[in-house]
Amino acid sequence: MRKLLLASAAVFALSSAAHAANTATTVQVGLLNGSTVDQQGHVNDTSTTVQLGLVNGASTMQGTSAPSLNNASGVLQIGIVNSASTGQVATGSNSSAIGQFSIFGLPPANSASVGQLGGGINLSTITQH
Repeated sequence: MRKLLLASAAVFALSSAAHAANTATTVQVGLLNGSTVDQQGHVNDTSTTVQLGLVNGASTMQGTSAPSLNNASGVLQIGIVNSASTGQVATGSNSSAIGQFSIFGLPPANSASVGQLGGGINLSTITQH
């Protein structure tokens, strides 16, 4: 009976760890900002990146090595040169939002890309000004 209880506790611990969620928040203020987020193979991966600077670069990869159940990514960039890419693979749903805004009234130099593969709903929003 004791072995059965220990085995049950071990199985529960393993299954609980396998269903953990990842959450990442990055805030950067500077002249040159760079951020890379890599979240793999968990139930719910969530990432938020905010960058304020002259040159901003952000990359977010979720479930690209081992699919997640659901992925959500948000990137906000305020600068002169902004670049963002998001890759999402999920057995469920993916959501990505990228906002890029030029400062000082200068002509924007914005670049954004989103790749999504999901078994449910894929949503992508890109706003560039």
